[in-house]
Amino acid sequence: MAFINPNHRGLAYGDGYLQGDGQLGQVVRIVGNDLFAVNTTPTAKSFGILIKDYKNGEMPGIYCMGGVYETDVFEGTVNPGDDLKVSANGKLTAGVQAGEEVIARAVSVSGGTIKFRLLI
Repeated sequence: MAFINPNHRGLAYGDGYLQGDGQLGQVVRIVGNDLFAVNTTPTAKSFGILIKDYKNGEMPGIYCMGGVYETDVFEGTVNPGDDLKVSANGKLTAGVQAGEEVIARAVSVSGGTIKFRLLI
């Protein structure tokens, strides 16, 4: 079961609405006035990470403005110290290329779980 734990939480935003469905740990971006959508484009500006699963039109809770979190919601191979971006599925992943936004930095990796510092 997917999880995200706020070890040292930054701010959380809980206003606005989600366009489309979103899953816990997916990265979101702003798409309108208090309107968010799952970000699947590494070059687009991200806003934060969903606190839990949400359906289209629901008011989402979003971790944003820093903090340290741990989760099993990521893709690919991540190593401690890696800069992280958003994947094509809206999840954290390593392998940042020129022009892509760094949204987090991996602190540790253990048994399918990463601990990361949120930079957005």
